Amino acid sequence: MIEGAPMARYQILLAEDDEVNQDIVKAFLAGTPELELTVASDGRAALEAALVKKYDLMIFDQQMPHITGDRVLLHLRAARTLNAKTPVIRFTAAADLKPLEIKQVNGVAEAVLPKPLGKAVLLSTVLAMLEAG
Repeated sequence: MIEGAPMARYQILLAEDDEVNQDIVKAFLAGTPELELTVASDGRAALEAALVKKYDLMIFDQQMPHITGDRVLLHLRAARTLNAKTPVIRFTAAADLKPLEIKQVNGVAEAVLPKPLGKAVLLSTVLAMLEAG
């Protein structure tokens, strides 16, 4: 990198109510300096954050207090907000998840990852989603 040149940064919103999972995601992404993470601890806080700031990627837990991840996404998409077309990674504890697939849903890149999270899968998915977004 050229000294004095601005570093490319991606803004990521993580909506996760479990502090352990928040810390895991922070630790997994900490080694990638071009990623800047904003953490919301519940669906209401995630919705508020996504209504006032543009993100390059959003990562939502499915089950959160106040508003579920799916409902936050539905609101953001339907209201044509700043983040209506922002790529999304969804976390789920569902055991019957098929292998990772990044797909286009209504013109928006989306992926679903199972918990517990693996560092390599999370990081590669985040980078792929940023490229697809």
